[in-house]
Amino acid sequence: MSLASRMYHGETSFDFVGRRRLWFTISGLLVLISLVSLVVPGLNFGIDFKGGAVFRVQPTTTVTEAQVRAAVGPVAEVVQVTENNPVQVIVQTEELPPAEVTRIRATLAKLAGVQLNGVSTETIGSKWGSTVSRKAFIALLVFLVVIVIYVSLRMEFKMAVAALVALLHDLIITAGIFALSRFEVTPATVIALLTILGYSLYDTVVVFDKVRENTGSLSAMSRTTYSQATNLAVNQTMMRSLNTSLASLLPILGLLVVGSYLLGAETLKDLALALFVGVAAGAYSSIFIAPPLVAMWKEKEPRYAQLRARVERLAAQGPGAERPERQRPERAERPARGRRPAAQRPAATTRAEPELAPDPELAPDEELEDEVAETEPAAVAQTPARPQPPKSRPTQQRRKPSGRQQSRPAKRRRR
Repeated sequence: MSLASRMYHGETSFDFVGRRRLWFTISGLLVLISLVSLVVPGLNFGIDFKGGAVFRVQPTTTVTEAQVRAAVGPVAEVVQVTENNPVQVIVQTEELPPAEVTRIRATLAKLAGVQLNGVSTETIGSKWGSTVSRKAFIALLVFLVVIVIYVSLRMEFKMAVAALVALLHDLIITAGIFALSRFEVTPATVIALLTILGYSLYDTVVVFDKVRENTGSLSAMSRTTYSQATNLAVNQTMMRSLNTSLASLLPILGLLVVGSYLLGAETLKDLALALFVGVAAGAYSSIFIAPPLVAMWKEKEPRYAQLRARVERLAAQGPGAERPERQRPERAERPARGRRPAAQRPAATTRAEPELAPDPELAPDEELEDEVAETEPAAVAQTPARPQPPKSRPTQQRRKPSGRQQSRPAKRRRR
């Protein structure tokens, strides 16, 4: 049996929920480092957000980065000389007046050995970057509100809050890695951040759905706490979450390594890095952050707090501490229906029956009475009669006290 199957059936279990303090400590340190990195050194916003000008030229001679910086001057914020074929020189500056733009174009054309029209210029205003930032922020807020509403209606409000915490956890860590790696924040980065929210939310909702299924049958007499049922749900869905995340990370890794570094597609670098970090952080938070947070919060409710106290008390007392079920007192075995054995059967008694008027035609024969008297058991004569209430019987089943009763035709023939 595979590890995933053993984890699903509870035969092999990792205590994810019980070690929540360890996971919370690790996540707290990562979030703290990320928040500090957002201040020092801070995010490296691209030209799309802060505005400026970008100059591109393909030199016909060998040009170094130092030569470009010396020729352009201090206005050059970013200077890049690609190693691809053909070689390209990229210079990024802040917003400049038209005269300064013309000067830099002429300088780069002379340095690269090309005509003036061989230098391409792209100017972006700062207003466009602020508009993009504002729209991205609004989209993020709308996305988070919709998530809270959906998860609250589909599951419950506490799970929605835990999913929101996991999403913020993923966003902060992704932004911190961008700040530490000094990658530029471009519109592609914003798109990647909004995309990883979907990946993170998907993994979290899958785990929460299994948690709701496992904890829905818990009652006051259950032998499993809410944390234990949540931990079982995490074990049952962990392999599914890992497989889904790995299936997403491998293409993103190929996009990051092959597309960005081997093929030189610089525009894919920011997008691939944000997706890779976000998907990995989402897989982590859906297992180590969101379920333990829900379990810790739910067990503060009186219902689950009493259940946890009961389970811990029974575990401290040892097996068999729970009161056994009430058993009904044993009843004496009844004999099978029918006649009881002769040893247990009380002596035969005569029943008091109403006397019938004698029929002259049915006068008892003396020989018949003698024969009947010989066949009667001696116990009948010796046992005193016990009075019993008369029971009505059909006329054809009434018997005389003396014993058997023959039909009228039989008596007539005998006479």
